[in-house]
Amino acid sequence: MEVMILYLKQLQINNFRGIKDLKLSFTKGLNILIGENNSGKSSIIDVLRICFGYGSLNRDLFVRRSDFYIDKLNPDQNTPQIEFHLTFSEERPEEIGIFIDLLVQKGAIQELQLHFIYWLDNKGGFERIRWNVWGGEHNGQQVTSEVLNMFYHIYLAPLRDAERFLRPGRNNRLGELFSTLSRDSAGNILDDNRRQEMAEKLSETLDKQSAWKDLVESGKEKITKHLEHTIIPGKEPNIDISFLPFEFRKIVDNLRIQFQVYENSVLGGDTSKQRYLEIFQNGLGYNNLIYTATVLGDLKNRRENDSDVYIALLIEEPEAHLHPQLQNVFFKYLGELQTDFQIFITSHSPTLAAKAQLNDTIVLYNQNDQINCLSLSESDLDSYNKKYLAKFLDVTRSQLFFANGAILVEGISEALLLPVFAKMIGESEEEYDLTRHGVEVVNVNGVAFEHFARLFNSEDSNKRLDVPCVILTDDDRDKETDEVSSRAKNAKNLEKGLVKVELAVQTLEYELLIAGDKNQELMIEIFRKMHPKAAKKLDQGASPQEFAENFIERIKANKAKSELAHRLAIRLETDEKTRKMFKVPQYISNAIRWAVSRKIGEKDV
Repeated sequence: MEVMILYLKQLQINNFRGIKDLKLSFTKGLNILIGENNSGKSSIIDVLRICFGYGSLNRDLFVRRSDFYIDKLNPDQNTPQIEFHLTFSEERPEEIGIFIDLLVQKGAIQELQLHFIYWLDNKGGFERIRWNVWGGEHNGQQVTSEVLNMFYHIYLAPLRDAERFLRPGRNNRLGELFSTLSRDSAGNILDDNRRQEMAEKLSETLDKQSAWKDLVESGKEKITKHLEHTIIPGKEPNIDISFLPFEFRKIVDNLRIQFQVYENSVLGGDTSKQRYLEIFQNGLGYNNLIYTATVLGDLKNRRENDSDVYIALLIEEPEAHLHPQLQNVFFKYLGELQTDFQIFITSHSPTLAAKAQLNDTIVLYNQNDQINCLSLSESDLDSYNKKYLAKFLDVTRSQLFFANGAILVEGISEALLLPVFAKMIGESEEEYDLTRHGVEVVNVNGVAFEHFARLFNSEDSNKRLDVPCVILTDDDRDKETDEVSSRAKNAKNLEKGLVKVELAVQTLEYELLIAGDKNQELMIEIFRKMHPKAAKKLDQGASPQEFAENFIERIKANKAKSELAHRLAIRLETDEKTRKMFKVPQYISNAIRWAVSRKIGEKDV
């Protein structure tokens, strides 16, 4: 049953840390922020912490002087003001009065807005941070503390110390969970009276327990005996010793989690033989899951107790200390919780990126010192594209969401050779090294380039990833008419936005063979070692082109395409002399140079 009354629909951030101007769109339930390092993921989470925690007495994050944006190209610019603008969508319009302070009425459309502005005040020679918070559409519309207290969130940091947060003590997470339970396992209501009654019973039990009574009396006698020698005779105080009245919250704060060593079936019903492991003896990954499960239990209880309050869970790097399969299980469960509260996740994990629903995914990237984002729900991907990508975006292909550039290729041969060729075309190996420049080669295993290309080729910069993408494919031209194939034409039609298309004359192997005599010699040598009998049947032909076509037929007949590419890549990587003589086809060189060197805003390299 869905109980959320509202959810954060949009967040506008201006001049906060490395973010100059960024607008994010969120979905009702799970939102996963992915992207390269230094692309603003943690800053966005911190903005949410500042805004959601503003009305709390226990908030732990404030805007500081170092949070104000610095324009690296304009050292003389005055420090701009920080702005956070939040827009919420309500799920139950009949109860919008709860958040009336935030109401904006636009004709028949109602939405809720919350605004924060921070600026530096240098009056009197002292620099101070000033701020203004208001609701609705116009500055000055006051937001009461009652409304601000309707926002509740829990933040799980990337380096979580699960053991510390679960350790018995004041305000630990286990205590938080039990303090919010509304009923016990028998269904009895746990209101304040019931909690107090349970605490008093525990106190009475201790007071009546003979061993404790004897211990207390023994201590009292020791104290009284010494008092007789330190107090003026006749003025000795009459003392009594008893336990402090127990408080329910202090009791549950001292609960601890332990792990049973033996299965009950092994013990044969004799629980006295059971042994336990403490939480510090457990692995970090499982401790994180236990800690997170405790938090989720607390949030579920709060939702059950109050269906009106806004609740958010903010998690940075949920994959911490979890192996890929466990990441999948955990992430799947988070998705199932999304109707109870809004979840915001940051991640570097291709495993999570591959499993996330595309409409829940927000890709962040940093280009030319400008942080940008794309909510895939607002991209040019249609439903068919999304279904295809959801099926084929495995851990490897999903790495393109973290890349500075992408090269889409037909198959394994190009994927094997491109990283090697990239090191061969510059003045040094590093100049166009794909790994060094963060360019991802994506093998689409066929010619279904459109589904991937539409991430990059929108002519609306707000609906695409602002990183260069190049499609590398064969033109498969007709040998008689010299006309390129229809599928190559379709690929060429994708060339818009930030997508460039480079076509091979006929095929990759044909281009490799006609690029230079030394190329032919090397490929014949490799093929001869693979298939000596077939190599003897190679016809030199009347021209290099005829020979290349004959060679390609032999490669196809022996199903040697991928193995030939693999051996060629190894030879070029390990033999410097061969590498210097080998010529990289021009269309491949063009593709690599463009993917590595393309700067947003330039028409060409």
